[in-house]
Amino acid sequence: MVIIGGSLSMDIAALSVAYSLSQVQTDASIQVLKKVMDTTETSSTEMLDMLVPPSDTLGSNVDVSV
Repeated sequence: MVIIGGSLSMDIAALSVAYSLSQVQTDASIQVLKKVMDTTETSSTEMLDMLVPPSDTLGSNVDVSV
């Protein structure tokens, strides 16, 4: 850090390093989020594929007893 005009200021190299680190963390977070979204989509698709469609005769007969 360099003191300029009585205030504390970071030099260009330190700012560059801080920005690069921030960018790497952001990129990593985005990649993890994309992976989670892909996994969730796959799981959802598999669960929907496991559902058995109702038969055509479902609800056409009603048993009534009095």
